[in-house]
Amino acid sequence: MAAPEPEEAPGPRLRPTKAEREAAVAHPGLPWREWFYFSFLKVWIGLGFLILDALIAAEFAELRNLLGLVLGLVVAVYLEFLAYRLLWTRPGPEEERSTPYQPTWYRPVRFGRWTPEAWHPEQYRRHLPSTTGGPDPHEFL
Repeated sequence: MAAPEPEEAPGPRLRPTKAEREAAVAHPGLPWREWFYFSFLKVWIGLGFLILDALIAAEFAELRNLLGLVLGLVVAVYLEFLAYRLLWTRPGPEEERSTPYQPTWYRPVRFGRWTPEAWHPEQYRRHLPSTTGGPDPHEFL
């Protein structure tokens, strides 16, 4: 009886196959810096916002100031919402194509500061055909 080959052995594999290694080298994924800003910090900044809200609630609860508690939390949550939108706003494709951007009280920027659209604008730029004969203004940006 011949021993099974390593790739056919039952149980979990400890090492990737040659094809898996080549695929990982060909397409390594996001650089660590982009992963850090695009994904990792969302969780930790959200946790920081939760801690800040708990501190505000505890301070006003200790003072037995219900109006201050409510107003403090409303203002803090609104500022946290704006900070989140400022950092990670990503419009949907339909929203981006249908209307031009105008800042509002709930959407202060077109693209968040820590999004792929802000870091790599050439990949996400809209390419619309020019209807006015002449050069496309996007070619000069």
